[in-house]
Amino acid sequence: MKKALILIVGLPGSGKSFAADAIKKHFHAKVLKTGDVIREEIKRRGWKYNPENDKKVRLWFHTGREHLIVKRLWEKMKNYKGVVVIDGLRSPKELAMFKKIYKGNIFLIKIKSSFKVRAQRSIKRGRFGKEESIKYLKQRDKSELSDLVGLKQLLRKADYVIDNSKLTKKQMEKKVVSLIKSII
Repeated sequence: MKKALILIVGLPGSGKSFAADAIKKHFHAKVLKTGDVIREEIKRRGWKYNPENDKKVRLWFHTGREHLIVKRLWEKMKNYKGVVVIDGLRSPKELAMFKKIYKGNIFLIKIKSSFKVRAQRSIKRGRFGKEESIKYLKQRDKSELSDLVGLKQLLRKADYVIDNSKLTKKQMEKKVVSLIKSII
């Protein structure tokens, strides 16, 4: 198997984790999630995991501390010889840092879905229980797309785009596998 770093970007609920899991399943890839780094930091601080603390820590990392997310992910992947997938990159700064330290091919894949579809998925997932309302999801999107984080700019840099608004899970998996086969 070739060595490659696949960075998956998209708004919450777009299908990033599903795409990462499909790559893991079909290509024996190592999958790392930026959300796990955020949740680990919340736990390290002894805080409850809720929308408020998730936002605080996410913004803390993305106001001049992007290097900390990259460093924590790098420690978990640096010795892996195959395909590595990072689910949930959030800023062009993180992308630039990976381009400096990773010796191999890097592919940026954007997964997009409509707000309605993403909201349905997020509420079904129920990470925050009743706190995860449509109002909260709209505020989260606004926060995610603010220039403070840089996700909007990162989404524009994608090498490949998969629209997951109307795909079944089987169709999405097929699309992801086909794309990965074509690029690595």
